[in-house]
Amino acid sequence: MGANLNERKGAIILLILSSILWSLGGVFIKLVNLNPIAIAGFRSIISAIFIILVTRRFKFDFSKDQIICAIFYSLTVFLFVGATKLTTAASAIMLQYTAPIYVAFLSYALLKERILMIDWISSFL
Repeated sequence: MGANLNERKGAIILLILSSILWSLGGVFIKLVNLNPIAIAGFRSIISAIFIILVTRRFKFDFSKDQIICAIFYSLTVFLFVGATKLTTAASAIMLQYTAPIYVAFLSYALLKERILMIDWISSFL
Protein backbone atom coordinates (compact mmCIF):
# COMPACT_ATOMS: atom_id res chain seq x y z
CA MET A 1 0.00 0.00 0.00
CA GLY A 2 2.84 2.41 0.87
CA ALA A 3 4.63 1.81 -2.43
CA ASN A 4 1.46 2.54 -4.40
CA LEU A 5 0.94 5.77 -2.44
CA ASN A 6 4.53 6.88 -3.13
CA GLU A 7 4.14 6.04 -6.84
CA ARG A 8 0.91 8.00 -6.94
CA LYS A 9 2.49 11.04 -5.26
CA GLY A 10 5.44 10.85 -7.65
CA ALA A 11 3.11 10.62 -10.64
CA ILE A 12 1.12 13.63 -9.43
CA ILE A 13 4.31 15.67 -8.96
CA LEU A 14 5.53 14.74 -12.45
CA LEU A 15 2.12 15.63 -13.90
CA ILE A 16 2.20 19.05 -12.23
CA LEU A 17 5.77 19.69 -13.42
CA SER A 18 4.95 18.67 -16.98
CA SER A 19 1.87 20.91 -17.05
CA ILE A 20 3.94 23.85 -15.80
CA LEU A 21 6.62 23.26 -18.45
CA TRP A 22 3.95 22.79 -21.14
CA SER A 23 2.33 26.06 -20.13
CA LEU A 24 5.63 27.93 -20.17
CA GLY A 25 6.57 26.66 -23.65
CA GLY A 26 5.14 29.71 -25.40
CA VAL A 27 6.84 32.09 -22.98
CA PHE A 28 10.22 30.42 -23.42
CA ILE A 29 9.88 30.44 -27.22
CA LYS A 30 9.19 34.18 -27.11
CA LEU A 31 12.12 34.85 -24.76
CA VAL A 32 14.76 32.97 -26.77
CA ASN A 33 16.34 35.13 -29.46
CA LEU A 34 16.88 32.37 -32.05
CA ASN A 35 15.42 31.36 -35.39
CA PRO A 36 12.29 29.15 -35.07
CA ILE A 37 14.12 26.29 -36.81
CA ALA A 38 16.91 26.42 -34.22
CA ILE A 39 14.43 26.52 -31.35
CA ALA A 40 12.49 23.57 -32.77
CA GLY A 41 15.75 21.66 -33.22
CA PHE A 42 16.94 22.29 -29.66
CA ARG A 43 13.51 21.35 -28.26
CA SER A 44 13.58 18.12 -30.24
CA ILE A 45 17.12 17.21 -29.17
CA ILE A 46 16.30 17.81 -25.51
CA SER A 47 13.09 15.77 -25.86
CA ALA A 48 14.90 12.89 -27.57
CA ILE A 49 17.59 12.76 -24.88
CA PHE A 50 14.95 12.84 -22.14
CA ILE A 51 12.88 10.08 -23.73
CA ILE A 52 15.96 7.87 -24.23
CA LEU A 53 17.03 8.40 -20.60
CA VAL A 54 13.57 7.69 -19.22
CA THR A 55 12.73 4.69 -21.38
CA ARG A 56 16.34 3.39 -21.46
CA ARG A 57 15.85 2.14 -24.99
CA PHE A 58 15.96 3.50 -28.48
CA LYS A 59 14.59 1.60 -31.42
CA PHE A 60 14.44 3.36 -34.74
CA ASP A 61 14.62 0.92 -37.62
CA PHE A 62 13.78 3.42 -40.38
CA SER A 63 10.50 1.74 -41.25
CA LYS A 64 8.13 3.62 -43.53
CA ASP A 65 5.74 4.34 -40.63
CA GLN A 66 8.51 5.67 -38.38
CA ILE A 67 9.86 7.95 -41.11
CA ILE A 68 6.41 9.33 -41.93
CA CYS A 69 5.69 9.85 -38.23
CA ALA A 70 9.05 11.59 -37.72
CA ILE A 71 8.46 13.90 -40.68
CA PHE A 72 4.99 14.93 -39.55
CA TYR A 73 6.03 15.34 -35.92
CA SER A 74 8.96 17.51 -37.04
CA LEU A 75 6.59 19.63 -39.09
CA THR A 76 4.23 19.92 -36.13
CA VAL A 77 7.00 21.11 -33.80
CA PHE A 78 8.43 23.50 -36.38
CA LEU A 79 5.05 24.99 -37.27
CA PHE A 80 4.10 25.43 -33.61
CA VAL A 81 7.41 27.11 -32.77
CA GLY A 82 7.24 29.25 -35.92
CA ALA A 83 3.67 30.33 -35.23
CA THR A 84 4.50 31.10 -31.60
CA LYS A 85 7.60 33.07 -32.57
CA LEU A 86 5.96 35.04 -35.39
CA THR A 87 2.52 35.68 -33.84
CA THR A 88 1.11 35.71 -30.35
CA ALA A 89 1.53 32.55 -28.31
CA ALA A 90 -2.23 32.58 -27.69
CA SER A 91 -2.97 32.43 -31.42
CA ALA A 92 -0.60 29.51 -31.96
CA ILE A 93 -1.97 27.61 -28.98
CA MET A 94 -5.56 28.24 -30.07
CA LEU A 95 -4.78 26.78 -33.50
CA GLN A 96 -3.08 23.82 -31.85
CA TYR A 97 -6.11 23.06 -29.71
CA THR A 98 -8.43 23.07 -32.72
CA ALA A 99 -6.55 20.05 -34.12
CA PRO A 100 -9.13 17.48 -32.91
CA ILE A 101 -11.76 19.19 -35.05
CA TYR A 102 -9.53 18.93 -38.14
CA VAL A 103 -8.82 15.29 -37.33
CA ALA A 104 -12.55 14.55 -37.10
CA PHE A 105 -13.27 16.14 -40.47
CA LEU A 106 -10.25 14.57 -42.16
CA SER A 107 -10.97 11.13 -40.72
CA TYR A 108 -14.39 11.31 -42.32
CA ALA A 109 -13.17 12.74 -45.63
CA LEU A 110 -10.08 10.56 -46.05
CA LEU A 111 -10.85 7.38 -44.12
CA LYS A 112 -14.65 7.34 -44.32
CA GLU A 113 -14.81 6.93 -40.52
CA ARG A 114 -18.02 7.89 -38.78
CA ILE A 115 -17.76 10.86 -36.47
CA LEU A 116 -19.42 9.95 -33.18
CA MET A 117 -21.09 12.35 -30.77
CA ILE A 118 -18.34 11.62 -28.23
CA ASP A 119 -15.79 12.85 -30.79
CA TRP A 120 -17.55 16.21 -31.04
CA ILE A 121 -18.05 16.49 -27.29
CA SER A 122 -14.38 15.76 -26.55
CA SER A 123 -13.28 18.16 -29.31
CA PHE A 124 -15.09 21.08 -27.76
CA LEU A 125 -14.38 20.46 -24.07
